[in-house]
Amino acid sequence: MVSKQDLADQLSRNADFEETIRDQRPTIDSTYKQIMRFDPGVQAVFLESDIKNSLGSIKAAYQRRASDQRYKTFLQASQLYNDLFYDRRELKGNRTDLDRLNKSLEDCKLSTRQLRQTLGSQNR
Repeated sequence: MVSKQDLADQLSRNADFEETIRDQRPTIDSTYKQIMRFDPGVQAVFLESDIKNSLGSIKAAYQRRASDQRYKTFLQASQLYNDLFYDRRELKGNRTDLDRLNKSLEDCKLSTRQLRQTLGSQNR
C-alpha cells in the first residue's frame, strides 16, 4: 500500500517534471529553428555559440535530475540536436565541395574541347 507521503512525493516529482518541460519547450523549439536556419557559410560565431549554449541548457535539465529516467529525454534531445547541427554543417561543406568540383569538371571539359579544336585546326 502506498502511503499518503509517498503519493504526495510522486505527485510533486510529476509536477516538477511537467514544469521542467514547460520551461524547456521554448528552448528546444527555438534551438531547432536556429539549427535549421543556420548557414555555415555565414561568418557569425555568435550564432554557433547561441546554438551550443542552448544545447547545453537542454542537457543541463537532464543533469539536474539524472536519477529520474524521465529527464533522459532532455539528454536525448540535446544529443539529437547536436548531431543535427553537426550534420547540417557537414552537409553544407559537402555541397560547397561538390559545387566547386563540378565547376572544375566543367572547366576541364571546356579546356579539353578547346584543346581538341586547336589540335584539329593544326592538323589540317
